[in-house]
Amino acid sequence: MKEALTEGGIVEAHCLEDASKVGSTWIGDWRIYLRSGDQAALLVNQRTLQPREFKTIVGLISLGVELGLTTVGVPLKKGEKATWTHGAETSPQS
Repeated sequence: MKEALTEGGIVEAHCLEDASKVGSTWIGDWRIYLRSGDQAALLVNQRTLQPREFKTIVGLISLGVELGLTTVGVPLKKGEKATWTHGAETSPQS
């Protein structure tokens, strides 16, 4: 995914459940898609091939940092998505 992103691919973080604060942690439900040209791929768990779901904002941002991003947009409302690309700022979209 990191290589595809550096070669012009687009990563989208889709919010499946509104984020909420529990104690000092923000939780929610997000899935990640990689778009390259007219194709899209869902990030899945390597062992089970089930969709990889992120349950905390910290986990979602950690993925973005691992992909080499310096700005990681996080959609907070169900149905929103944030687009992650190299060299561009991100913002949530409906």
